[in-house]
Amino acid sequence: MKLGFKKRDVDPNLYFKVVEGEPLMLLLYANDLFLTGAKFLIIQCKREIVYEFEMKDLGLMHYYLGLEIWQKPDGIFVQIHYFNP
Repeated sequence: MKLGFKKRDVDPNLYFKVVEGEPLMLLLYANDLFLTGAKFLIIQCKREIVYEFEMKDLGLMHYYLGLEIWQKPDGIFVQIHYFNP
């Protein structure tokens, strides 16, 4: 499957592409996938991925790698949760 993403040097799990002047970023961590960009690009990318792989769309992100995320009309808010074993 060829989605047109290019791997970024800053992180081996970060992929980036520009479509019609709009950026789209894909971040992989184990079996989690995080997409960010224009809504039409996210929808298109999800369709392409689901065509090739079994995938479950969990909707908007709420938790990711120790971060708690709230997405509201006036912005995106992130709270870091520190784990002290």
